[in-house]
Order: sequence, then structure tokens, then C-alpha cells
Amino acid sequence: MKRIALIEDDNDIAFTVKLNLEREGYKVTHYGRGQDGLLAVQRATADFVILDLNLPDLDGLTICRELRRDPRTQSIPILMLTARGSERDRVTGLELGADDYLSKPFSVRELVARVAAVSRRTRAAPEDAAVYDDGELKIDGKSYRVFRHGTEVKLAKKELELLWLLVRNKSSVISRERILSEVWQMSDEVETRTVDAHIRNLRKKIGPERIATVVGFGYRYDPPQ
Repeated sequence: MKRIALIEDDNDIAFTVKLNLEREGYKVTHYGRGQDGLLAVQRATADFVILDLNLPDLDGLTICRELRRDPRTQSIPILMLTARGSERDRVTGLELGADDYLSKPFSVRELVARVAAVSRRTRAAPEDAAVYDDGELKIDGKSYRVFRHGTEVKLAKKELELLWLLVRNKSSVISRERILSEVWQMSDEVETRTVDAHIRNLRKKIGPERIATVVGFGYRYDPPQ
């Protein structure tokens, strides 16, 4: 049974979401304050987080950032709930490592479906628990660890998924649209800034010479010669 931490200050929304998820077999614990939810998740009480951005004590984006910084929680899936309609808030949340988002008001049936979809994607990546090794970069899909020149590199979950996509298609150009579709399951053109931000982070961690920008098309991973 998947344990879900629901961090939401609106009790009516929380009651409805909790009721419907528990009907699907999930165990849901509701936290009305952000700090309480963050501490609970860090104590390994959840396998999935549903996170409202507008909380009275601790902003949801701050919680997302802290969960992704903490090695104990950096791989836990996060679905954001937000009443904010701006593109900037959505992009910021995705850049911080959220796996999906829903804008309020939302359909509870859609929320349940998205929880299931994010869970399936999380279980499936990296693909087939494979090992990639080109002599400089090594990715161990079973342990979710990445090494450059033998030194471990810490990657956020979405960074790892993006890197897997690039190395599986090494020397081929991958468009931003395909990256959004396969890593974030999104197709909106406005969200391509999320891809750019993750590419910048990867270049800092594995070396700028390994990920090439092909202007007008996308990105390419170039293994060492």
C-alpha cells in the first residue's frame, strides 16, 4: 500500500482527496501545516507527496526544495496543487523537482489518475535498471547513482531521468518537446524553460562539453571519443 502525505491547509479539499484516494487503496495522512508535513516526510512516513503551494506557515515551493535537497527524500514523487494560475509558479515548481501539478479547482478523478501515472513513471525509471558507462560517465540504474571520473555526482530525480533519456539516445538530437513528453509527460510550449533549467544543472554536474545545444532542434549527449 502506497503511503501518501497530503500537505493541504484546506480541510474540505483534504477530506475529499483523502476519501477518494483511500477508496483506491492508498494510505493517506493529512497535514494542515507545511512544517508538520515536511518533518513527517523526512521521517520516512510517506512514499508520495501531494503538496499545496499556498500554505499558512511554509510555502509549498520551499517544501519542494527541501525535499529535493535531502538525500532521504529526493526521489519521492511530488504532485503539486496550486490555486496560482501563473506560468511562473508552475515552471518554478517543476524546476525544483516536482513531478506533476494540478491547478485548482481540479477533478478528484483526474488527481487519482495522476497519482497512479506518476507512480508508474517513478517505478519505471531509470529504464530496466541498466548500467551506462562510457569511461567518463557511469550511471547505475539499479542504485540510482551517477559517477563522473569515478566520483559520485548527486542528481535530482528529474535530472537523472533527463540524463538517461539523453544517454540512451547518445549522439542523437532530442527535442525539448520530446523531453517534456517523456520526462514530464507535458507538451505545453510555455514549459520549455523547465528543460533549459535542468540542462544547465546537468552541465554543471557532468561537464558542459557532454551536452550540446543544437539551435532550433534541442539537445544531444556527446560521449567522450
